Amino acid sequence: MSAASLAPSIEDACERWAARPAVTHHDRTLTYSELFERILALSSAYRSLGIRPGDRVVCQLPLCPEHLVAVGAAWRCGAIHVGAHRDLTEAELTALVERTQAAAVVFQPPAGLADPLGPLRAVRAARPSVTAIVHGHPAEGGEHSLTELIASSTAGSLPAASAPEDTALLLFTSGTTGRPKAVMETLPALWGKMQFFADALSPGPDDVHLMYLPINHVFGLKLTLMALMSGGRLVLLDQYSPEEALRLADDQRVTILPATPTHLTLLLRTLDDGHRLESLRWIVSAAAPLPAALVEETYDRLGVELMHVYGCSEGFLTVTTARDEIRGGSVGRAVFRGPPGTPPTGSVAILHPDRMEHLPREEVGEIAYGTSRPVRFWGEPARGADGWYRTGDLGRLDCDGRLTISGRLKGVVNRGGLKVACGEVEAVLTGHPGVAECAVIGTPDPVLGEAICACVVQSGEPSPILADVRAALRRRLARHKLPDELCVLDSLPRSAIGKLDRRALAALVVDADLPRERLRSRRPAGPDRSAERERPVAGADAQ
Repeated sequence: MSAASLAPSIEDACERWAARPAVTHHDRTLTYSELFERILALSSAYRSLGIRPGDRVVCQLPLCPEHLVAVGAAWRCGAIHVGAHRDLTEAELTALVERTQAAAVVFQPPAGLADPLGPLRAVRAARPSVTAIVHGHPAEGGEHSLTELIASSTAGSLPAASAPEDTALLLFTSGTTGRPKAVMETLPALWGKMQFFADALSPGPDDVHLMYLPINHVFGLKLTLMALMSGGRLVLLDQYSPEEALRLADDQRVTILPATPTHLTLLLRTLDDGHRLESLRWIVSAAAPLPAALVEETYDRLGVELMHVYGCSEGFLTVTTARDEIRGGSVGRAVFRGPPGTPPTGSVAILHPDRMEHLPREEVGEIAYGTSRPVRFWGEPARGADGWYRTGDLGRLDCDGRLTISGRLKGVVNRGGLKVACGEVEAVLTGHPGVAECAVIGTPDPVLGEAICACVVQSGEPSPILADVRAALRRRLARHKLPDELCVLDSLPRSAIGKLDRRALAALVVDADLPRERLRSRRPAGPDRSAERERPVAGADAQ
């Protein structure tokens, strides 16, 4: 099947492949027609609840068919879908709803909450006008049941309400100052980026796509929609574990598998002679560099092709499937140039970090993408008006124009593919009673790539311990943002003008190998059962 046959919309895909299986979750499979019936029913329910074109609908659901239905229903009635990370705390969810002035929030309580609907009550207290919709738990005190809304609504013939130029999606970046930015995305732009992936993979109706990445983020969402737009079948795994991923890949005859370097490392560690993986043909990797040894082991043991992706939530992409480029550490030369009917973007360039100066080939600088249209953010100024969008990442172009990633300018830890802004963790850590000063850095980790290390100057006695710090922070931070390590110092290194010298701090902690307390477990799978257990990787926050 040619990549050009991607369906132009969810509606078209569901009509074209009506009788084919669309999504499998546990022991349940929905056909494309059944999926679309639910989308139409929920969009009709949204309208009856007063949700109108342009309204924001925050969706904090796990990876399940209802999540796909909620995305499609928001777009069908012209609303803006706002994906929320599954592990957001009550405070983070409330802040997100307030920030977007959401008209509705769709929520499933995470397992183990003492007060399952407490987050919804907090949201409604902060924004009384919000419509609260709950899934996976009985509705109480004014919430609507998602299952009942879908079952009791008449699908009808509600026309699609969005115009091509309308914002349909808010995609949250990792941020660099503790406040992630919300990229405003249209459906044609999103579809164009999926086409860019499809050009490399050529997916078709015979493909089976395993998905465990969070679809609140652009990478998981693109791969999920690409599967549906090409008539394939999605197999959803709502909590990643290498054992379960391998089992499903065998049992469901998966052909396309996403895997950040962390996921891939765990997968290969678990792989044994009991796993056949005879159907697997592609692994799509993003979110972090692929180590050369991991690349060779993947080719040798899995016998698949790799697609390596570099990009950002703002919509710029560079990908490669060429073995020589991937083996050489490059992410290739191909650059996303925009969907049909929109102005094209320009090529990738390496700029001086502090001024508008193009650097020569082989010299490291800031990666930037040319753009004929500024990137829009919700509630914040647009960027790229000068024709270049700066990524905040460091890289170089070789003499043949191939891009290699060298690091970052911005303060972000890449924890297993999830980008965590240092400033966001620091803002919460500062309020800990045992901490006088703090800074957060990334430290090397053999599985996660980078661990989150909290460097603190203690305030009084006793010295803070990691378990207590994590316990205090988990009330305000999603679990993947909690520190994996704690390093107590007498002082933090600063510049001559008193600014934190994060690079010197990293050298002090990592190169000098200062004593630091670490979590006892590094296994990023399964629920968090205590302050001492590792938090799950939860999927790629691929940029």
